[in-house]
Parts: sequence; C-alpha cells; structure tokens
Amino acid sequence: MDPGEHESKLYYKKLLPVAVWRRLLTRQQERIYRRFVELFPPTPEASVLNVGVNADLKERRQYFLESRYPYLDQVTGCGLESEREYARLFPEASYLQVFRDRPLPFEDGQFDLAFCSAVVEHVGSRENQRRFVADVVRVSRRSFFTTPNRWYPVDLHTQLPLLHYLPGPVHRRLYRLLGFEFFSHEENLNLLSRSDLAALVPPGKRFEIRRHWFLGLPSNLLLAIR
Repeated sequence: MDPGEHESKLYYKKLLPVAVWRRLLTRQQERIYRRFVELFPPTPEASVLNVGVNADLKERRQYFLESRYPYLDQVTGCGLESEREYARLFPEASYLQVFRDRPLPFEDGQFDLAFCSAVVEHVGSRENQRRFVADVVRVSRRSFFTTPNRWYPVDLHTQLPLLHYLPGPVHRRLYRLLGFEFFSHEENLNLLSRSDLAALVPPGKRFEIRRHWFLGLPSNLLLAIR
C-alpha cells in the first residue's frame, strides 16, 4: 500500500456492491446513533470530540456523527487527514489533524464527551489499543466507542465469513492470499471480542458494553465509559 493512502480509500473493496454496502452501513449507523443518544443525550452546552474522522469524505451523509448531531458548533473532529472536505461540509464544527501513534493534542478533560466509532480496531496491537482508549478517556469526561464484534461470523471489513475466527497469523495469511492485503496486517485491523474490549478500559473507570445486533447476531460492541 502507498504510505500516503488512508485506509478509508480501501474500505469499499468488498464482496458486495458499494451501493448495497452503503445502504446497509447507513441503516446500522442510524440504529447505533439512537443507542448513543440514549446513553448520552445531546445538549447545546456539551462539547464533543469525534475521534477518527475521515475528513476526505465528500458528502455530509457519509459522516456518522456530524450528519446527525444537532449541535455542530460543539463538535470537534480529529483525524489523519487535513480538514479539506470536513471544513467545507461542516463550517460550524471544528477540526484538528492528528497523527497515528501520537497522543491526542488536547488537555485532560477538555471535552464533555468523546465519540469514537470503528477506530480502535485499526490502531494496531492490544497494547496500542489500550493506549489509544486511555488517551481518548484522558481528554474527555465520558466516552463512547464502537467496534465490530470479532465473534460475528462475517468480518465486516472484508465480508469474508469465519476466517477471522482462526488464529491471527493464519487468518491474516489467508486474507493476503485472497487479495485483502491491507486488512491482513495487525496494525490495520485487529478485531476485538467483548472481553478484549473490556480489558482496554483504564482501571477505576465505570463502563458498560452493549451489543448491537444485525441479522440475529451481535455484530458490533458499544462501549460507554463514564
């Protein structure tokens, strides 16, 4: 992969047609968003950090949080890209570019709430994931994370069934053989089970993990830290 190419540009290299996948994704995001606002009802005075935004997306509807959240003037997005499309689409929100494997450039407790959807599985090893979650928790008073459930029978990134149940070295080798080179590397995709996710929470923090269901099985894990 070209080092300058962000993973999101590869995200739609899937088995289903792009249009079908986007419709499915939008429906699931709507349901997850409803769970999010049940746990953390939006208020006009609460500051929100959206961690892991892809600021290259060109349509408002492609932004999970910003396309739905009612108080955009309280939202700060951060991601690996420069602000580009984000600033054009959401002029009332703020944006800051961040860098992989570096601490978030915010003060302790700077935000009332952090929102981090489908990012933690992309930051590398379990130790990297632990540091990442701790850093998000550091800069926010409350945090909400989502991640695909490792034990869902289909890997939602590749749409390949069951291979991700195999030990890491085995399923990653199979991913490479099947043409999913990017997702065959731990630093790009490291799926979590419920117990894996719980183990990332900093000691002493109150948390709960809920399951999001798709086609009768828990496809995603929703972590709320207070």
